Amino acid sequence: MIGYNTGMQIRQRIKTERVKKDRKETWSVLGGFLCALLLSRVQLHAFHLPLSLGVLLGGALAGTELYGMLGGVVLGALIVSPPSWQTVCAAILFGAVEWILTRRQKPCRSQMRVVLFLAAGLAALPLCALRGAIELLYGAASLLISCAFGLCVHRIIRSSEVIASGRCLTDGEQIMLTAGIGAILTAMSEWQLFGWSASVSLMLTLTALFITVRGVVGAAAGTFWASLIVLYTGCDPSLIGCVALGALLGAVVRINRIPVAVGTFLIASLLFRSILSGSALSLNAQNLLCGMLLYLLTPRAWIQWIAERFDPSAKERQTVRVMIGQIEQNASEELMRIGKLLSGFSGMFHTALQEDDAVKRWTMQGALAVCRSCAKSKTCWKDAECMQDAVLAIAQQADRNQPVTPQDPVDPACRRFRELVGSVLVSYQQAQSKRVMDARVREQTMLIDRQFTGAGDALKEYAQRMRSRDRKNETLSRRIRDRLTECGAEVLSVDCYESEQTEVLTVRVSRPLRMKRAALRHELEHVCGYRLRFVRREVDPQSALLIFEQDTDLHATMRVFQTRDDVEVSGDATGECRMFGGQVCFALSDGMGSGTSARSESEAAIDLLFRLYHAGMERELIYDNVNRLLLARSDSEMYATLDAVSIDLNSGEAELLKYGAPPSYLLRNGRVKPLCGEALPCGILAEAKPSVIRLKLRANDRIVLCSDGVQDVLPEGAEHAIRSVAHANDAMGELLLKLAESRGGSDDMTVMVIRVA
Repeated sequence: MIGYNTGMQIRQRIKTERVKKDRKETWSVLGGFLCALLLSRVQLHAFHLPLSLGVLLGGALAGTELYGMLGGVVLGALIVSPPSWQTVCAAILFGAVEWILTRRQKPCRSQMRVVLFLAAGLAALPLCALRGAIELLYGAASLLISCAFGLCVHRIIRSSEVIASGRCLTDGEQIMLTAGIGAILTAMSEWQLFGWSASVSLMLTLTALFITVRGVVGAAAGTFWASLIVLYTGCDPSLIGCVALGALLGAVVRINRIPVAVGTFLIASLLFRSILSGSALSLNAQNLLCGMLLYLLTPRAWIQWIAERFDPSAKERQTVRVMIGQIEQNASEELMRIGKLLSGFSGMFHTALQEDDAVKRWTMQGALAVCRSCAKSKTCWKDAECMQDAVLAIAQQADRNQPVTPQDPVDPACRRFRELVGSVLVSYQQAQSKRVMDARVREQTMLIDRQFTGAGDALKEYAQRMRSRDRKNETLSRRIRDRLTECGAEVLSVDCYESEQTEVLTVRVSRPLRMKRAALRHELEHVCGYRLRFVRREVDPQSALLIFEQDTDLHATMRVFQTRDDVEVSGDATGECRMFGGQVCFALSDGMGSGTSARSESEAAIDLLFRLYHAGMERELIYDNVNRLLLARSDSEMYATLDAVSIDLNSGEAELLKYGAPPSYLLRNGRVKPLCGEALPCGILAEAKPSVIRLKLRANDRIVLCSDGVQDVLPEGAEHAIRSVAHANDAMGELLLKLAESRGGSDDMTVMVIRVA
């Protein structure tokens, strides 16, 4: 059934692709016919149609179907007055030659097609000679113009494929496209009605679009089109001045999507008094109104699309969005690239290795390193599959210290057989290194494999965040930027996206900050319409990146109370880590002993825990890695206890992680519940596993974490002491610490109180 469904999907896909191809060919034939027919109106000395013949040559060079173009050229040549028989004959001769080449399926270079086109045109020149020597000269000139315009059409067709691929057009491609548009505008110059000209109105619309996109370059394109219309029709040259002045003014003061072009063209027409002219081929009121109305009605998305295809700077500004689209379409490939970028920072990779293929590939490479220089290698490797089996058998025999003999088809008299065995054995053992390593190396390899899994999950989470970016957030980003700018902040960038089903805002502002963080959050809440919670801040010398997310139902805060010793540094360390999606983690670590070395170990344990959390790895892998990385970090025998509480503020789900830490305590409705877990401290054994306690927190719950120094000096027990000071609320931690200090003790003392509201 699965195979049947797969076959149906393949057939459906083939059918869809065939329909798309047929539709593309249909539009190609229809478009070629209309272009050739339209350009037949552009004549040279009333008897020659150079541009329509150029369309035929350009289509042949681009490899498109010529039926539509050939029909347009012939029909256009017959309906003009008088008919252009030279064009008809040249087109039919060239079309016949192309048809013969296509039927015989013989490849033909572009240069040969140009030669065939010139030969067809020369064969039709005697028809011009019947009218006289002057007509013969015009016919020759028409043939040359057709050839030049054909090359231009060829580039235009290729440019359309470039536009479809999403790449920005080069300057040469834009020049060719501008020339093609100019040819169409001149062909439409006779389309006039009650003082309105289709060519002038369309020229104004295109000029306004191009100056919006390219500025001065767009003004030059508009001036070029106006010059073509004036030269071909012989109308008032003031049209060139009006378009040039209006386009240049619009290019100087252009602002994206604000219709500056309307005012600039109006000013130019008034200066030249062209708006009062009765000529249709001028910047009169009808043409100006129609052209600018079409410009104003052009959707913003279309202008953005044109900018991405014609303006290199606009293309560069869209690079990030294009990269996001590529990531969404090629998730696995982009995840691999991101993993390589992260390798230098975190040392974690994610790859999938097929061990059997690696053994075979490396072993064959070892054999080929010796056989390449052998004169009889072609004989041995004549049957590649048999040779591969023989090389693998030799490698396995050598690896098991068995007598190694040449295997068929290896030449028994091979002089370099020993060298071949050595090279194959080294390559084979490298591929099998995991199987021959000692127990500790194998153990580390298993850990690396687990790291691969965790890194892969983190990259998938990152890709999911990127997929969640919605184009609708662009409007919100623009509103945030405008709001903060009005408040005096210099905003460098604003980004809005969804992570863990929570809206996240990142705002980068220049330093020094002109707004307090609370005021900035208030302005953001005013724009977004919901409460925000500050996540973290990243600062560099020039700017500060502030990260906020949509506020959660629960809130968690912590207060830390420690003994003060002016002589020796405390070995206890605490920390708080807030992550996206309403995740928060509080940690307390007690290093072995006291002083700077103990503090270094405890801070390292917390730093490793928080970095792994930010990497987005699975929690089970995080807990295991903290112990192993701390063990690998220290050369001497150092360890630290670790007591951490991770809370999901959206659901209230919490996990307590304990590595050799004393019991914690949950205060709820006046009752105290101990939370105990048996586990070794971090950094002693690689096999040490933490104790994990899961619970559901509610509003007004409190969790108390104590270091060993507090737990050991309370003879009645910490549970009884906490119950005695629970009524003090915010001062509970301070009273508990004072009670512990009054009992004496030489170890460091730390109390952390986590309050959920």
